[in-house]
Amino acid sequence: MDPYKTRKLAKIIAIIIAVAMIVTSFSFILFLPSVIGLEGSVVYAAGNEDEEDLDQQLKNLKQYIEFIQRNYKDDVTLKELANGAFEGVVNSLNDPYSVYYETTEEGNDFIEAVSGEFSGVGLSVEDYNGQCRVISPIADTPADKAGIKSGDIIVKINQVDVSKKTVDEAVALMRGEEGTKVTVTVKRAGQTLSFTMTREKIKTASVQYEMKEDKVGYIKIASFDNDSDVEFRKACIALVNKGAESLIIDIRNNPGGLISTAAEIANQLIKKGPIVHFEQKGKILETISTDGTATLDLPVVLLVNQGSASSSEILAGALQDSKAATLVGTTTFGKGVSQQVVNFSNGTSMKLSMYYFLTPNKRKIDHVGIVPEYTVQNSKDIDIEALTEKYLSFAPMSEKVKPKAGDTGLNVYGAQQRLNLMGYSVKTSGTMDVQTVAAVKQFQKEKKLYPYGILDYTTMNLLDKAVTEYITGTTDGKDLQLEKALELVN
Repeated sequence: MDPYKTRKLAKIIAIIIAVAMIVTSFSFILFLPSVIGLEGSVVYAAGNEDEEDLDQQLKNLKQYIEFIQRNYKDDVTLKELANGAFEGVVNSLNDPYSVYYETTEEGNDFIEAVSGEFSGVGLSVEDYNGQCRVISPIADTPADKAGIKSGDIIVKINQVDVSKKTVDEAVALMRGEEGTKVTVTVKRAGQTLSFTMTREKIKTASVQYEMKEDKVGYIKIASFDNDSDVEFRKACIALVNKGAESLIIDIRNNPGGLISTAAEIANQLIKKGPIVHFEQKGKILETISTDGTATLDLPVVLLVNQGSASSSEILAGALQDSKAATLVGTTTFGKGVSQQVVNFSNGTSMKLSMYYFLTPNKRKIDHVGIVPEYTVQNSKDIDIEALTEKYLSFAPMSEKVKPKAGDTGLNVYGAQQRLNLMGYSVKTSGTMDVQTVAAVKQFQKEKKLYPYGILDYTTMNLLDKAVTEYITGTTDGKDLQLEKALELVN
């Protein structure tokens, strides 16, 4: 029997996109008809006092612009100054994903790039403290094949210093005609590395599948494109027909894509309940829920890592909260905001962060990420030299105490440092807070200890040993995350 039915998500939102700034210069877009008016006009309300204050500020701004235009040492047009003012308003948000465009064409180019193909090297990047940092390369793209890694800081593109350029400007330099060459220079662990690549047509959709041993089906989703949900359904049907009795879904280094696609894939796996909530100013404005037609009934493990962002985190959070899958890997990227591209009547355009997206249990993803049930780090992703230096600076866990919830001390601080290094989401505060207790319980469970959240001597010894193994790469570059997933489904 076909385990899937063709269906349409009941609460799907038109043009809902979430991707962590891919080299097309797009990040993610959200369109909610209930709060955005026709022609992209924003529906809002303001009190009389606010309107009067705004009118006064606009008068002041007009005086500033006129004064500068008359008295500046060089010629400058009113249009240039006005554009600077518009851009300054957006920049005042200190939000790297909100962007002012001087023309509607720039905004439209952004949307077209998201929806189709582009020529570039295939990098997902972000603004990190004013630097252009790589989130992850897209699988099988020039950047992936060249060896650019998550966490690399891009400093030059074709000898152009990008340290003072915006991420959008850096992205524009990496894009170009298919077949042309581009050299990207990065900083990595104190080293400067250059990669010369040939630009290719990058198709952001990618779903691949295969049968593993022991009747395990494996599906790799590289990004969430227009038809990825359809391809995912076809992959599942093919694997079930081949005898798959369990499923591993791999979204590692998946920078995101269409929210609607990620939600539909979740809909195929979750029988009932919400998939994602959209929040603005502390209020949930919209919820995408399942339609109750999921029929696939197999054990599922989802592979995630620090390169899993945006829509990937929507899928991960939905599967985790609904207990439809067990997550294995490392904490995801932590990108949980959505943008709307709005065209204005004056010919300008804007990409504005308007919503947070939350998991079904209303957990925030932004700057937090999704923590898997089983934290496993692949040695191939590890910079041994840098992590060894970091480990040597850690606090020793040598106090003759066994910290419990609420306790403080060096043992706690040292444990938090070690847990953090291995990908557990804890703050290095020196206090056994709720997050730390949860991480200790998780570690104890993984090591087959009694998971009671107390830092006893056995736990601390195993924690130190685990960090040493993690750093020294005793795993010989194996895919430990996949191995753990295979162990769990079997």
